[in-house]
Amino acid sequence: MNRYSAAPGGRRPSGKEREKRRQRRILLRKGIVLMAALGIVAAIALLIRGCVWMIYQRRSPQLTDWEYAPLASDYAGQYDVPIEVVYAVIETESHFDENAQSPVGACGLMQLMPDTYDWIRARLGEKETLPVSDGTSSEARSGTHTAGGIFDPETNIRYGVYYLSYLHGLFGNWETAYAGYNAGPNIVRKWLQDTAYSSDGVTLDSIPYTETANYVVKVSAARERYEELFDE
Repeated sequence: MNRYSAAPGGRRPSGKEREKRRQRRILLRKGIVLMAALGIVAAIALLIRGCVWMIYQRRSPQLTDWEYAPLASDYAGQYDVPIEVVYAVIETESHFDENAQSPVGACGLMQLMPDTYDWIRARLGEKETLPVSDGTSSEARSGTHTAGGIFDPETNIRYGVYYLSYLHGLFGNWETAYAGYNAGPNIVRKWLQDTAYSSDGVTLDSIPYTETANYVVKVSAARERYEELFDE
């Protein structure tokens, strides 16, 4: 049977009409492909978002269920540090692992360096220096878990929160305080005095250490997320 026999008036479509029909079919197929592609992109975006949420769920304990939440809250209030800053620093530093120890010797939940631990201890009037780990043996490390030791969660949180409070008082804003926590306050002072890094001597326009720059971004992002969680 002639496939054009049903055309109006029994006539065969003109070449122009056939071309229009062909173009419509092409556009239709392109539309279907585009819709399918957009659907795939949306599905991938949802999958990534779900994976990120699951990672954060694993890394970030429930605010009230975390074993040391009361300590974090108490010392945040005592030293006037926003609780979301405390959680953000602990997450970024140790992912809530009280036994964490970095290759350079930072210890515990808030990754205190032994020298910083001794300095805070003396500043708080707790003169007797308890053992700190040099990372050389399990025996040396085990002694630090006693009350007051650098790995002791309460002491580590108390000293870490105190240090954050000190740095904020020193620099006047949290982003610079984060930089000081990571790189050390003396180095940050030098950056603030250098017009290449600070235009006003108060805030850092740029940070020359990549690690510290990334650290400030991570802590700031984590703080925003915890602020949302505390507001819920």
